Amino acid sequence: MSSRTATAIRLFVMMFVQYAVWGAWMPILSATLINRHVEPQQVGNVYAALWLGCAITPFLGGQLVDRFMPSQIFLAITHLLAAGAAYMTAQQTTGSGLFTWMLIWALLFAPGLGITNSIAFYHIDKSGGDEASREREFSWVRTGGTIGWIAAAFALTGFMTWTHADPKGVTGPIPEMMLAAILGVAMAIYSLTLPNTPPSSATKSDPLAIRKAFSLFKTVPGFGVFMFISFFAATEFMFFYGLSGQFLESKTIPHILIPVTKSISQFTEIGALAALLPLWLPRKGMKWCLLVGSFAWPLRYLIFAIGQPMWLVVLSLGLHGFGYAFVMVVQQLYVDRVAPKDVRASAQSLLTFVTLGIGNVLGSFFSGWVQQRFTHGGVTDWAPVFILPTVTTLVCAFAYLATFKEPETSAVVHGAETPVPA
Repeated sequence: MSSRTATAIRLFVMMFVQYAVWGAWMPILSATLINRHVEPQQVGNVYAALWLGCAITPFLGGQLVDRFMPSQIFLAITHLLAAGAAYMTAQQTTGSGLFTWMLIWALLFAPGLGITNSIAFYHIDKSGGDEASREREFSWVRTGGTIGWIAAAFALTGFMTWTHADPKGVTGPIPEMMLAAILGVAMAIYSLTLPNTPPSSATKSDPLAIRKAFSLFKTVPGFGVFMFISFFAATEFMFFYGLSGQFLESKTIPHILIPVTKSISQFTEIGALAALLPLWLPRKGMKWCLLVGSFAWPLRYLIFAIGQPMWLVVLSLGLHGFGYAFVMVVQQLYVDRVAPKDVRASAQSLLTFVTLGIGNVLGSFFSGWVQQRFTHGGVTDWAPVFILPTVTTLVCAFAYLATFKEPETSAVVHGAETPVPA
């Protein structure tokens, strides 16, 4: 096995565990909290805590690994602390307690989303190759995260059976958060085995490296419009992330099977990331891929709004994975391509801040409010709830069509001899 292949496998496993921690609770927690009689708007607040973490800490994490600390050490420390916060979240019984401990968990976990991307780009760069080969390799490495999310869904089903957890999620410690704590410890240990990803010497002289990331709004044509559309689209993600578990349970899918059912999204994401995106991106370009992905989202929400037949509702979950691969991952590739090599970690953190941060914070509050508005006697009228994101994501798709500017060439020179920040 070549050293390049061995490194790619290690990066693949890194993504696998990173996203397994997240996937342990994300697909099912909202349904669990509703079953525990937490009000829909409070559930939205709990999910907003994750995105508040994405808005607050990625810049701090990017600064630390851009300037002072090896990325793998940072991941080990933050994941170990986050595991403790996940354990505490599992013990909470009030909306305020859930929000507080989820926020602490998110503040520790969120920086890793951007930093694992920049670790992958750093070591892919060291292997050399042109832009197309780098993007194909990153797509394969990122597939590890999707597989990890799926594995967490099946692991949670087994974990709940093994621990004799309440199959309706009503009593006892929250099992999905207990599993997230266990996986967090595993990620902390594995991070120490990752190849060294040192701070960039190019950024040590700049006490505010993040300023260069913000300069992309001035130096890259169309970057500001791209970020605005991406932000606007992100406000609608929580109608899927936060509400689909409850929606599926209302359609008679057993609580314990919700994560496995929702993993259909990740199975299609694997196909998109591992096969379709590497094939289509170099041939069709980023704009074409963005359009395919962004039109998948309103179609999924429209099927949710109609709510039948049930087989179509379940199959439509796959549109989420397809859209994620062709929009979210392409967004990451776009930022990596246009950002100068010495601030890639900060640029990825900027993207995380705008989309997973501010966009999803507002989306969490908003989706919780909308569900509360159409919930009476504990029963939600799902049709009007899902019509709103149908319209909004359709607008975003047409906005990408009208405004996205394909980067003609890379903004940076990639070479094995050039240190790139993690």
